[in-house]
Amino acid sequence: MRQNSNLRKCFVLGILFLFCFGFGVFHPLLAERSTQSVFAKERDKQADLLYQKAKEFLEDRNHYQSVETCKSFLILYPGHPKTREVRKTLSANYRMTGDILALAENELKIYKEFPNTEEGLESYLLSGKAYVRMGREDKAYQIFQDIIKNTYSSKIAQEAELELTQMEILGESKNK
Repeated sequence: MRQNSNLRKCFVLGILFLFCFGFGVFHPLLAERSTQSVFAKERDKQADLLYQKAKEFLEDRNHYQSVETCKSFLILYPGHPKTREVRKTLSANYRMTGDILALAENELKIYKEFPNTEEGLESYLLSGKAYVRMGREDKAYQIFQDIIKNTYSSKIAQEAELELTQMEILGESKNK
């Protein structure tokens, strides 16, 4: 009986020893993972707040602040899930301010970041249209031809064909 009591005490002491010292070895790893997840969540919250701020500036027609906020987002949070939305907000600002070159370049960046999406292809088409507006028909022609030859979206390919047709008609009327 006395031996069972001593065995229980040893068992309890052994468990306590393992819990105190053994868990102490693994505890920093758990704390590190926990800290990383907290930082990741906070980082996402900060990114979302910055994006919301950019949209509010756009709605208030404060385009300079909206552009700067979008640029800050893209620098601070590369690869964030809302990158596409931020770039679209940036394009909306450029469209409103008439900065056609910046619009074309931003739409090309959207296409380069998301080439296999419908929205990416649409951005590629929009960049071509922007180049037409700037008078850079050669660049626009290359974009529209690329869309027609290499796109899987018939809707966007048809729009590119329409743009090429319009460019040809305008080119013929300039030559007369």
